[in-house]
Amino acid sequence: MAINFPATGGQPTDGSYTYTVAGISYSWNGESWVAAGAGASATDRTLFSVSTTAASATPALSYNNNSGVFSYTPPDLSPYLTAEADTLATVTGRGNSTTTTLTTDGGSFRCQIGNLNQGFYLYNGNTLHASFHWSSSASRNSFVGNASGSHPLWFEDFSYIKVSPTTSYVQLDYAENEKLKTSSTGVTITGALTAGGLTYPTSNGTANDVLTSDGSGGITWSAPSGLQTRKTVAVTQSIASNGVANVSFTTAKTMALMKIDTSHAAWVTLYSSTSARTNDSGRLETTDPTPGSGVLSEVITTGNVSQLITPATVCFNEAGATTTYAKIVNKSGSTANVQVTLTYLQLEV
Repeated sequence: MAINFPATGGQPTDGSYTYTVAGISYSWNGESWVAAGAGASATDRTLFSVSTTAASATPALSYNNNSGVFSYTPPDLSPYLTAEADTLATVTGRGNSTTTTLTTDGGSFRCQIGNLNQGFYLYNGNTLHASFHWSSSASRNSFVGNASGSHPLWFEDFSYIKVSPTTSYVQLDYAENEKLKTSSTGVTITGALTAGGLTYPTSNGTANDVLTSDGSGGITWSAPSGLQTRKTVAVTQSIASNGVANVSFTTAKTMALMKIDTSHAAWVTLYSSTSARTNDSGRLETTDPTPGSGVLSEVITTGNVSQLITPATVCFNEAGATTTYAKIVNKSGSTANVQVTLTYLQLEV
């Protein structure tokens, strides 16, 4: 420590002029102050002291060399936690959020809205592990999301979202009735599906049907009117030798006839109407039909024959019905179950 010695001007230099401080005597030799005695030391510890001031954000330690007092200013620790007393409510109450995932062991998630207990519930089996409620006065049309209008999840009366961790499915219910459910193979929708303003049918159509729009948002099944595949239709009739059978085929309203098959020798003639068939009943097979008489096509076979129609002949029903009329003459020489098969391409539905 620094010592404030007295002035030495005019003082003797033989060591008789002394000064004592902190229990040590010093003598003046004319050039400097010298501690008196070979074992001189600062033994009077009562001369030093410490004072403590109020805690501060800026802690400090200082010494007064005149008074021998050390001054200590401790740090202010009041802003720091001294014990953990927070709960989830106090943390969220301060507006805190987290990106950490909250998980439950084998649990499930439920949301209950409306007349039930409004809120979110976390279950493990049937045991409730945690629940999150909002005010009982909340709107029945409650949502989870940004209150300014962004609604990533919207819950209405008695509507539920179910998530199963065991089978990994997501299910959407309305009025406790399943409407959508995912599975390992895709998604199952119960009820009508409306997408992009179009409402799709809830029942299947018939074979080869296609979906068509009514132009007003309705989608229905209907027979295709565009590209078609070739079709076959057959009629079998027991006919006496040289006997005649008038038969009908269920076909397209308009078709391109490609082939006629016969199981026995026969004369087969196709007509556009029953009246055309009646008017042609007296014509011999060696006489060509009159143009415009309603005769569409005819073949004369010698047995089990497949007769190509080249080029394909356009055949039609005059009334727009799905029927083609025919006359079959048995030329096999005996009574037989004569089968005639038409192969055609549909041109009109």
